[in-house]
Amino acid sequence: MLYQQFQNIKINTKSKIKLLAHAVSYAFLMLFASHAAQANSEQASYKIEVIVFESLALKGWTEEYWPEEIEHPIIENSTPLSSKDKPPLWLSLQDRDMNDNAAKLSKRGYRVLFHQAWSQLAPSNSNAPTVMIENESQYGTTMLGTVRLYKTRFAHVDFDLEFDRRIPDKILNQFLEKQNLANTIVSNNMDSSNVPQNWAFHLSDSRKIKPGELHYIDHPLFGILVQISTLN
Repeated sequence: MLYQQFQNIKINTKSKIKLLAHAVSYAFLMLFASHAAQANSEQASYKIEVIVFESLALKGWTEEYWPEEIEHPIIENSTPLSSKDKPPLWLSLQDRDMNDNAAKLSKRGYRVLFHQAWSQLAPSNSNAPTVMIENESQYGTTMLGTVRLYKTRFAHVDFDLEFDRRIPDKILNQFLEKQNLANTIVSNNMDSSNVPQNWAFHLSDSRKIKPGELHYIDHPLFGILVQISTLN
């Protein structure tokens, strides 16, 4: 009888230990989930809208010297804008609020190359992940680059974009002279097939930005409009 009671005590004790172990494991799991959720909640969440456009005026081609070698955006570790609802930025496409701005640009001699709005987390350091953006292939000018949105004391947005654009026929000779290429082509007896038809450009800028502010980033041949709004 005593032996049976002793065995029952041992079984009950083992059961309690197992239950306790499961309870501890569950508590640690919930604690980890809570910390992860808290970390995300501590990061600001914004909606960001970006319009990238090009000027159709010809003077920007010949008023400045444009280097033949440019810096290229680092896109290897960027998150494509199409990668929705995934960490670490939790991107999600949003409705655009700046359609009127895009329409005005088109009426004033500009061509919109990219217009998109999305929401994302804004990490609290300048090494935050970048979002890769690019325009559709139907445009004559191709654009590829990155957008970085982060928040320290204030929100900041960084752009690093590369453009490949066809040189307009009307100013081709002027452009080649400005680039000191005309004499090189003549002296080397280069035929027309070796004359550059496209030129690459680089646009890089960083701005401190407040919700609701519309920022314009200028360039002789291109431009960017950007606006953010707070989601949490």
